[in-house]
Amino acid sequence: MSYFKTRRKRGGSGKIIFSLIVLLLLGGSIGIWIWKQPKSQAVATVKEFYLYEQSGDFKKSWSLFHSEIKNRFSDEQYSQLRSQLITQDIGATSFTFDVGKVKTKKNWRSGVNGVIMKKVYKIKVTQHFQNQFGNFDLVQEVFVVKEEGEFKVLWDYK
Repeated sequence: MSYFKTRRKRGGSGKIIFSLIVLLLLGGSIGIWIWKQPKSQAVATVKEFYLYEQSGDFKKSWSLFHSEIKNRFSDEQYSQLRSQLITQDIGATSFTFDVGKVKTKKNWRSGVNGVIMKKVYKIKVTQHFQNQFGNFDLVQEVFVVKEEGEFKVLWDYK
């Protein structure tokens, strides 16, 4: 009799473990599906961009620009100007940032060369700086668009 009781317990544990594995796989699949959604990817790209900016790795942040912005600045020129803006002009050594809600824009016209883009994501980014004059924020609308299968950052020059 004890053989059957032990066997039943093992069968019940196996079902629980199997159910947990299925739930973990399902949850992971849903998580990946949500992460791959365009708005989530646009936000992730913007966060990655500003994390590079935060760490002073302006060449890596430049690599996330859309080709229209890359045509405006070389990576060396951008790195020099951006570093100068933050450290010399603003007088800060670091900043924090907040990323706002995503808004979808259709048939958006680029302010760089007037190209119409079918679908862009507009995200308000607020950078928080501290310097000898106190605390202040720099607010900028950032645009994200898919270029050659990857999400890229654009700024508006209108």
